[in-house]
This record gives sequence, C-alpha cells and structure tokens, in this order.
Amino acid sequence: MSTTIKERTTGRQARPSLLPKSSDPTWDPAAEQAVLGGILLIPHLLGQVRKMLAPDDFFLPAHQVIFAALLSLEDEGSAIDQIILAARVAGDPEVEASAGKSYIWILPELAVPALHAPEHARIVKDLSRRRKAGNICLAVLENQLDPGEASVALGELETGGPAIALPTVDAITFCRETPEEPDWIWEGYLARGAITELDAKIKTGKSHLAADLIGSVLGGKEFLDRRTIRVPVLYLTEERSTSFRALLRRVGLEETPDLHLTFRHQANGGWPEIARAVIARMKSLGIGLVVVDTLSVWSGIEADKENDAGAAMEAMRPLEAMAAAGLAVLVLRHERKSGGEVGESARGSSAFGGAADILLSLQKDPAPGHENRRVLGAVGRLEGWAPKLVLEMTGGHYRSLGTSAQVEAERARAFLLEVLPPSEENALPEKEILGQAEQEMTRSTLRRVLGDLVSAGVVMRAKGAGSASSRAYGFFLAEGGDR
Repeated sequence: MSTTIKERTTGRQARPSLLPKSSDPTWDPAAEQAVLGGILLIPHLLGQVRKMLAPDDFFLPAHQVIFAALLSLEDEGSAIDQIILAARVAGDPEVEASAGKSYIWILPELAVPALHAPEHARIVKDLSRRRKAGNICLAVLENQLDPGEASVALGELETGGPAIALPTVDAITFCRETPEEPDWIWEGYLARGAITELDAKIKTGKSHLAADLIGSVLGGKEFLDRRTIRVPVLYLTEERSTSFRALLRRVGLEETPDLHLTFRHQANGGWPEIARAVIARMKSLGIGLVVVDTLSVWSGIEADKENDAGAAMEAMRPLEAMAAAGLAVLVLRHERKSGGEVGESARGSSAFGGAADILLSLQKDPAPGHENRRVLGAVGRLEGWAPKLVLEMTGGHYRSLGTSAQVEAERARAFLLEVLPPSEENALPEKEILGQAEQEMTRSTLRRVLGDLVSAGVVMRAKGAGSASSRAYGFFLAEGGDR
C-alpha cells in the first residue's frame, strides 16, 4: 500500500536572486536553482535529471512547477528555452507568489556550472529523501501513521518509488481482446507495436533495402511479393544530406510528402529524448513506421560498449517505447566482420536481438556470378516471414526470386537441362552429373530436382544407359521434353 505524507514546508517567501540561506538542512536552494538553470542552458541534460527527480523532490513550490513544465515540454517534443518555459508557467500562482515573473530569466545565471546539473540533482534527491523521511517519522509521533504504514512508506523512499500493483489478466480475456494477427505494415516482417532489426555488413545495401521498402509502403504496393499498408514514414538517418539525397533519387522517393526525414547531425538531445520527440511526431503527423538508421549512431553507444548487455538494453529501450506507442519500428545495425547466421551475425551483445521481435539479415548471395543478388534471412517471435529470400537488384529496386530453396532448385533444374544429353547412348550416371556440378548447388537438391524431372517425364533414365554401369541408371533428356 502506498502512503502519501503531506510535506511540511517552511512557508518562507523567496525572491529570484535573494533566496535565503536556509537553516533547514533538508533543502538546498542553490542546488535546486542550479538544476533548473543547468537544464535551461543545456536542455538535453533533462534526460539524465528526470531519471533521478520528480517535481515533488524540489522543496520550493515554484521549483516544482517549473520542473513539471520542463518535463511536459520534453514529452511533447518541444524546444526548451526561457521564452517557451515562461509562456508555459505564465499565471501560475506558485511562480508568481514565490519567485516573480523574472525568475526564469535569472535561473541560467545561477547554474554553477550547467554541466553539473545531474550532480546537483543527486543533492536535491538526497535532501528530498531526508525531508520525506522526517515527515514520515513526525506523522508517526502525531499518530497520523501506524508503525506498519511508516515502514512501508520508508521502504518506498529507499527503493525510489511506491510499490506497484502488478497488473494481471487471464488468458481467455487477453486472447479475446488481442487480435490474432499482428497489425502488419509489411506482411510477415513489420508490424505496429513491434521492433524489426535489419543487420548487414557496411555497403551491403541495407539502407537501400529500407528506402525501397518505404517506397512500397508509401504507395501501398507489394514489396518482395508481400502486401504493405500505406502509412506515413519517419526516417531517422545518420547520412549527410548529399548522400541521402542520392539514395532517394535511386529509389524514386524525391517527391513523397508522407516521408519525413530527421538527420542525426541536426537532432538535439539524447537518445531517450529523441524517442519521445518521435512519439510526439507520430501523433501530429500520423506516422505508422519509423526507420532508425543506424542504432549505434542514434543511440550514441560507443563501439567498446556494444558487447555490454546493460548498454545494449539502454540503447533498445527508446525503441521499445516507440513500439509501445503503436509504431512499427525498423532499426538498422551493422554485422560483425565474421558474419554468421541470422540472429547471430550482428555486432555486439545478444541483448540487442533479444529486444527485437523479428531479426533480418541481408547478405550477399554466395553463389558466383550474382553480384546484384542478396539473401534476406529472418527469424522471430511473430509468424509469417520466410527463413531465407533471394533478392535481385533490378533497375534500382529489389525483387524477390523466391526462397533460397526455390532459387537453388531452379538453378539445379537449369543445370540438369543443360548438362544432360538428348540421347540414351550418351546418358550420364548420377555420380558423373554430381561431379560436374561441384559447388554450384547441394547434392541433395540435385537429387531431388532430378527425381522431379524424371517424374514429370522431362528426363528419362535407363539401367546401363550411356556410361553408366549395368547396375546403375543413366539419365538423358526425353525426346520433346519441356526445357
């Protein structure tokens, strides 16, 4: 049970530059001013400070109002400065009575220095806990709380917040209220409320694939033979204007009003603040899909921290907040040099992939002679994706050639129709056919396709035909067979 103790204040009036040196050891006016002034000078510090402080951690009521207004501005994705903040708190009786209209303009002058605002916030938080603990003890002495309630309240202070009520729902109710099918933006691969991670080596084409996908989403057209739903898109790019302009030209997205762009070098604030701004833009622009290219640049995670699970989870949390708000999230990451199977090839901790719902890996087709082909692998919690699709770049756009198994089977079919002779006397045994194929395709696929061609009457077989032994089959093309 959460117990609220009304904080006792001294009732002292404070002027902007003349706040008294308090004899009360449970609040520090200079520290409170330094926190607020530091945020006004360096707004992105609010992301760190809000993790430590709530408005009621400030002693002075005017400071509580000002800090609450700063939080509200950040949640809305608004810029933060003295003019905007003054307009937000204009007419508030606490600010008017305790600080006066000019107080907000004086606060930045009281930051000492501004970069130390998070350290000053720790002082404010420590004093807030002491103050609240004292109020709890006083409430016990005045018979407002019994010892059990006081113990709970003190425990809440120690843990940094009240004990939460654990929400539960029975499986029947949950399944009735939750759609059976995800709300797909790109069927099988991207859904509202889910995170899809796309990994690839540098210069393999992941940004091109993302841009090509966006073109289909904005047009409501199929992409790689899968349906898409038309929604506005926000693309967070690490690229410079010149290179990104070239990418838009390659995929034909130069005149697309529903594609909104944010460049990392122009975005202020930390990664959590940017995520909150994205959610605000989602509401105002109707954004359905956000692309983060690449996560390492936008989150600011350092290369030597990518293997740290804690740092990885911190980088993923803003993406989880976007997904929880109803966005479909596509996040691009780099593969490690050694590559690997989908789900294991990305750089850094497995905590990155663990937070994603679907993992995609874009790799070059290992088959020789196919420089324009890529293999898109997939694994994930949601159903509907194909394990491996073979893609081919044609005219600046990707198209699906089918699953890797289908493409390999087609390659085997073409090989067999080319290598098999048209007459029984020149028939080839299976061993010789497989020997000629070498690394072109797997033997199991060749055997399976050869059997299918025999069943279809395209290929004939006869014992001892051609160079086959008397106990082995020789294979040759049927007369008039469909090639």
